[in-house]
Amino acid sequence: MKPLFPVKDWPCTVIFNEACGQALKRLRVKPRHGNFQCAPGQFVMLDLPTSGFHFRRPFSVLSVQEDGSFDLYYKRVGRGTQLMWKLGSGETLNILGPLGNCFETPASPEKTLLIGGGIGIAPLYHWGLVQQTLGNEPGSCFYGVRSASEIGLEDALKQLFGDQFYLATDDGSAGAHGNVCDLLMTQPDRVKHAEQAYVCGPTRMMEAVVQLLHKMNPHLQMRVSLEEHMPCGTGACTGCVVQRTDQALPSKVCAEGPVFDARSIRWNTHLPTESSCQEVPSCPS
Repeated sequence: MKPLFPVKDWPCTVIFNEACGQALKRLRVKPRHGNFQCAPGQFVMLDLPTSGFHFRRPFSVLSVQEDGSFDLYYKRVGRGTQLMWKLGSGETLNILGPLGNCFETPASPEKTLLIGGGIGIAPLYHWGLVQQTLGNEPGSCFYGVRSASEIGLEDALKQLFGDQFYLATDDGSAGAHGNVCDLLMTQPDRVKHAEQAYVCGPTRMMEAVVQLLHKMNPHLQMRVSLEEHMPCGTGACTGCVVQRTDQALPSKVCAEGPVFDARSIRWNTHLPTESSCQEVPSCPS
């Protein structure tokens, strides 16, 4: 696959690293030379500024600014993100990218469902921003998180999607009480008349969403952005393979994805049913 934009190892300077929710931050970096470009859905591999880690960390790009700087949205969950949490303005690090494929712009962007869970909202938000820049309506956004404290981008999402932003929290502390599947079922007409859906979040959430959408709108085109551990991010290893329904060999998520046709993915044997969707968590642990 021909790269959408030139892949480089960018020496970057941290512009800010701001907290925006419980254990959530928005990191903005600017390449020291040149302007970074990236299509919605592509990702980067961040090289932590220490010798204590053998591999880089993958992150979806949240947004790209006019000056060539770009934002990453992350949650503090382990040693790597704990180190990122401490990065301050002016510090430097290397970031490889952009990598992978992207979410395309369909003929009718306004008929797109963007369905995210947790930090999986990042590439969907980026897609919406690009559509707005192109003068298109950015579609409808359905977002599920555990609680109000984990909605790190609420104001930005409301500003972008307006009255087509739908929010659900597992504990009912903000938006609708339930998960993103519950949220979709409150808008049957919008789902029925949609032409495509872009989904990103925890695997179990995506499984449930894909099955539910297929029942609500069998003709809906569904694309998912998979979240997998990526030791290299360039296809050199086999650390992020996913089984396919349309071919015998598995695919490397970093090289052939991360965006795939949802029906081409071999999900778990026992997918959650529509009635059991209530039990599926809507953001990663």
